Amino acid sequence: MRAGKLDRTITLQRVTNSTSNGFNEPVETWTDIATLEAQQRPDRGTERFTAQQLSGQAMMTFQIRYRADLTIEDRIVCGGRIWNIVDVRELGRCVVTEFVAVARAEA
Repeated sequence: MRAGKLDRTITLQRVTNSTSNGFNEPVETWTDIATLEAQQRPDRGTERFTAQQLSGQAMMTFQIRYRADLTIEDRIVCGGRIWNIVDVRELGRCVVTEFVAVARAEA
């Protein structure tokens, strides 16, 4: 992977604590596990009309230097948006980790 293509700074986050509040609703605590450089490539997005309102999702593919510990239970923060990871792939032999992430489209 060429360093010049890694033009975005992202922060990887992982759930460290999941508790309940007074109404027995789950409350998750996210902790930063790494800040690193990534390549960002836009993918398709979706838009639906449900419950009489328009909702959408933005999809993005990110590539970083290989990390074995990245899973779909993690998330990233890039450009002030929170992206949930939905797919993780290894490209090459322990060279690049590519993952697809989804963020709620902003109105």
